[in-house]
Amino acid sequence: MKDWRLFGVVPPDPIVGAGLALAATCFLAHARQLGQLPASLCVIAFCGLVAIRRRRPVSVALLAGALIALPAFTHNLATVDDNRAFIPIWASVFLYSYTLGSGSSLVPSILGLAGLIAGVNLSGGPFNPVPEMLTLGPWLAGLMVASRQRASIALGERAKELEDEREVFARESVRYERARIARELHDIVAHSVSLMVVQANAGERLATVDREGAAEAFASIGDAALQADDEIGRLVEMLGDSSPASPSAGLRIVEELVSRVQASGLDISCQMSGDINDLTAEGTDGAYRLVQEAITNAMKHAPGAPLGISVQGHTDELEVRVANGPARHASSGLEKSGGNHGLAGMRERIVQCGGSFEAGVTAVGGWQVTARIPRHPRPGRIRSSQLGIRGEGAATVPRVP
Repeated sequence: MKDWRLFGVVPPDPIVGAGLALAATCFLAHARQLGQLPASLCVIAFCGLVAIRRRRPVSVALLAGALIALPAFTHNLATVDDNRAFIPIWASVFLYSYTLGSGSSLVPSILGLAGLIAGVNLSGGPFNPVPEMLTLGPWLAGLMVASRQRASIALGERAKELEDEREVFARESVRYERARIARELHDIVAHSVSLMVVQANAGERLATVDREGAAEAFASIGDAALQADDEIGRLVEMLGDSSPASPSAGLRIVEELVSRVQASGLDISCQMSGDINDLTAEGTDGAYRLVQEAITNAMKHAPGAPLGISVQGHTDELEVRVANGPARHASSGLEKSGGNHGLAGMRERIVQCGGSFEAGVTAVGGWQVTARIPRHPRPGRIRSSQLGIRGEGAATVPRVP
């Protein structure tokens, strides 16, 4: 029962019950039947019970039915000449019936309604359809109101659940977007920094014996820094426009990437065959970033190793393969940098394109990554095989011996 209060002080039910009991007392006194005990007390109590009808609707209705039926065995109120005496009685019947429908479950409310109707019929002498009309109508109305209240509560709970889900989704979206930005920055910065370190080491060795070669090495460092600046600028544009960052020149930009790496003195080759242009923007970006990250990993974990890149266009897919041999030079210390997220980032990019990704140790002790990217990916559930990486320790890029 809701604690409705009049002026914030007194609940209205006691006021209604007291008012109906007072009206019944006045009408009985006017009809000169107030002194007929216990009939008059039963009628007054019948009206006064309205004050507590919400607390125990069924019990109060049954008690009220018994009280209104008791005068039939002592004094018949139907003989009262002043019909106004029945106003508080019928008003009480209306309120009891409505409360049974709105405040209790179906079966108990039917039991209470039957007791109330029986008591009213017994108090009225011969059969009269008026009690049934004054009870069934309010009772049905109460059932309808209770149904609407339950629906309203259910809708409120569902709205709360949806709001909670929306907040969870918003937090997850922010987390994913942060991870995506971190991945982009990792690919850009790690590649450029690795080139700078390689060139810095080369420039340091050549500084005393080959000044021209040292100058070229330091110039390559500047070029790598400029390239990083350009790619970070493109990342900023992507974040501002909410569009995926993809190389504007398609996969031909891979050749530019290879040329820059070759200019730094690394042993790298690139072979492209078939149709490599008909690819989605997301697939193009995934292929480019995979090549970039594979080159970075090779410089980190296999310094001096030859690196081969193969891009083959097939009818329905594009295959990108990057393989490097075992390390030929001493460690540069780059393998200790980064958070070992490069391989996971490559895999995530390719899977998001609807493709498959594999990585593992080659037969000669090198490392190879292979991606197959569909030209027109179909929406559907990602197969677990698309996430496969061969060999132990594949979650991170191990140092190639």
